[in-house]
Amino acid sequence: MECVFCRIAKGEEKARIIYESEKVLAFPTIRPEAEVHILVIPKEHYERIDEIDDPQTAYELFKAIREVARMYDLKAFRVVNKNGASVGQTVMHVHIHVLSGKLPHRLIPKD
Repeated sequence: MECVFCRIAKGEEKARIIYESEKVLAFPTIRPEAEVHILVIPKEHYERIDEIDDPQTAYELFKAIREVARMYDLKAFRVVNKNGASVGQTVMHVHIHVLSGKLPHRLIPKD
């Protein structure tokens, strides 16, 4: 069974694609952790970012991050990649989080 991001890349699973190139897609997450929370994924399946051996895919991932920031007029943003289950990666397909703005109330720690 393919992962959910592979199915999105093949058009078999719904996602609101906001950016697409030959090798990558970007779309809002279904579980936002900030006012803006976009996922950038390679279309080809790579479990970990250190498995990406195609320079064009690596370039297009970073180009997509820049384009997402431009599209949302982000002056400041965070870029996060969890690389392995032991650090919290839950979908074993490379995905880069582009986040900006306040965290939802449920994620703000109490004093």
